Amino acid sequence: MSEASSPPTSKGKKPPQEQIHSFWDKYITKSPGKVTTIFPSSLYSSLLPRPAPTLTKNDTTTSPNTTNFGSSYAAAADACRAKIARIVRDCHRTNSKFTDPDFDLRGNQWDCLLGLNWRSPPTKGNPAAIENALGTLETMQVFDGTDCLQLSVPMLRKIMGRKILDEEQEGNDNTDYDPDPKAVHRVGWIFEEPRFEVDGFSSSDIMQGNNSMDCWWLSAVATICHRRELMDRICVARDEECGVYGFAFYRDGGWIYTVVDDHLCLTNGDYEGGGHDPSNAIVKKWRKDKQTGGQALYFAACREENETWLPLLEKAYAKVHGDYDAIWGGWVGEGVEDLTGGVNSELALEDVLSKENLWKELANANGNFVFGLDILDRNGSNKNGLANAHAYSLLAAVEEVGEDGKVVRLVKIRNPWGERGGDGMGEWTGPWSDGSKEWTPYWLTKLDYRFEDDGVFWMTYSDMLHTFTNLYRTRLFDDQWTVAQEWTNLNVAWVSGYLQRKFVIEVKTATTAVFVLQQLDTRYFNGLEGEYSFLLHFILQKQGAEPGDYLCRVRPQAENFFRANRSINCEIDLEPGIYEVLSKITAERDMSKSPVETIVKISAQRRPEKLRQVGLSFDLAHAKALKEKEKEGDGWETEEEDDEAEKASVIEAGEEKSEGSDKAQAAAGLGEGQQGAQEAEENDDDEDNENDDEDDPSPWNAVAVIGLRVYSQDPELIIKLTSPSNDEEVASVVQGA
Repeated sequence: MSEASSPPTSKGKKPPQEQIHSFWDKYITKSPGKVTTIFPSSLYSSLLPRPAPTLTKNDTTTSPNTTNFGSSYAAAADACRAKIARIVRDCHRTNSKFTDPDFDLRGNQWDCLLGLNWRSPPTKGNPAAIENALGTLETMQVFDGTDCLQLSVPMLRKIMGRKILDEEQEGNDNTDYDPDPKAVHRVGWIFEEPRFEVDGFSSSDIMQGNNSMDCWWLSAVATICHRRELMDRICVARDEECGVYGFAFYRDGGWIYTVVDDHLCLTNGDYEGGGHDPSNAIVKKWRKDKQTGGQALYFAACREENETWLPLLEKAYAKVHGDYDAIWGGWVGEGVEDLTGGVNSELALEDVLSKENLWKELANANGNFVFGLDILDRNGSNKNGLANAHAYSLLAAVEEVGEDGKVVRLVKIRNPWGERGGDGMGEWTGPWSDGSKEWTPYWLTKLDYRFEDDGVFWMTYSDMLHTFTNLYRTRLFDDQWTVAQEWTNLNVAWVSGYLQRKFVIEVKTATTAVFVLQQLDTRYFNGLEGEYSFLLHFILQKQGAEPGDYLCRVRPQAENFFRANRSINCEIDLEPGIYEVLSKITAERDMSKSPVETIVKISAQRRPEKLRQVGLSFDLAHAKALKEKEKEGDGWETEEEDDEAEKASVIEAGEEKSEGSDKAQAAAGLGEGQQGAQEAEENDDDEDNENDDEDDPSPWNAVAVIGLRVYSQDPELIIKLTSPSNDEEVASVVQGA
């Protein structure tokens, strides 16, 4: 139909196509951007790493961050030991044990336990309590003659202001996590003969605490704690007399360390009973029964009554993330990555292509990998004694010959509970479970196994594949590996596709390489993560390759935001040459969450100390993608995406293509609707007079910070960040995707 013959529209009503244009014009912000610093950088500019030079249009930058994996760890460990030495020296000077001012469970328990957006739920009063409260108000003469409260306008405004603040933050409340330890005491007070470790580290040491918030992390610890060399790298240094302990963790592509004191939370409070107790016997018995040994701890504990390494390690892990609330819920593989610096891959067990190849990896003797498992049954059912929505550790995989000469493949698994639950759940009850007919004296001797209520059980390899949902495989690295990385800010379009900005990698020496595309770990600034969640995808291809001729195409295991997606990776053997990584980011918006700027305004009034702590962590994380820009004020600012092509994603192969300049616009994600939106912008006066049927949406404004890390044995490997220089190059990115 020609334009001249288009049907007329009713007076005052736009044609359908223009209505669509108007909607998208309002829905997509014209100036995409995100909060990258909570505080003005001038307040602590000396604490931030110096940003890399600004990436200008058509420019490239070489990664300034190429380090040896072992050297990176050594720097963090040395700094940790030096700090502990200073603390010990000061403790002896003052004749006082160390108290951590940054994570003081005894002096500031609220901020150590609860996240930024947590607030206690309203107390539900009973009728008697309400009657007493009203009586108190009446006695205070706050009612007038009509039994109404005497409230001034300023007081009402103040009350309403608080109510509005509460409602603004209500969508971010974490009411599922409500820790309630009753007391805090030092290790020397809780344990009769405390020792950091007893007979080394072992998965059998691990006992989960009163709540199940970090079973994923405890499973990660159990997965590696039989490897003494790995645990010694985590537990860097300590002075038990002074009560100071230092630990190292891997965060966003680099090693960090933290130091904690030896205060721990207890389930039961101090004795408060009355009565005559001249010998103090009642108090002593209470302390012995309720507050002594590992079973008295509120959070995780070692099975050995006087062993302390696990609760102190858990405390350090909570501290680096801000609080215990921040480690509520997670994935085994992420925990192993944080503890080892390795790279985790997640595999759905029903998708295994070669069960034989997987078995060889599980049974590997060279120690290059560690493994974890989980069960995620959508129907919510438990499987032969194993709890659903729960993480487990894979301790061993063995292939043995039975009395009948048949070969049996068995796996040894552990539940971090460390024991069965009250309903008997927690250990496998199928073939090869404790007490089953398969356990003859021959097998008990051959595998050196005893039946115990310790969370450890055996099962066949086949049963493992059919019972568990996912396998977490973590590749470990040593001093032979080098890490190169580059980070950047990217605007994520509502219609996603492979981005024009790409990473270019130059390999000088043939090597096995592990490519990791990662977004910032929001667990470190829990509460300031904002409204948007991101799923990552990437393609690895050789430079100049034919369209679609990629070496790796990596996508999330499941196309939903319930699964872990902190990072994705691929491992591949490469020859010397130039390679490219094209990334795609899919964003999802949770309108129930408040934007960062709103949380900052609320928290600055409600919890300023907590905001200082979480905000600093936020700023340090985002400093990875900050670029130096000389402007008034001399501050650090994020790079500006002035080119329109930098603001939108590239459409994928198979989508709309056009010729000439239209082709470049299509490649940049600028379709007819967005061109119409720009035209509609010129007619703002007409839009103002139009009454829309729906409220205007809050504009889409998704910006992600992503980084590419490459582990290799090529010390000269280089990463560059590039942008298309012309329309032809833009179009080639589209075809290559």
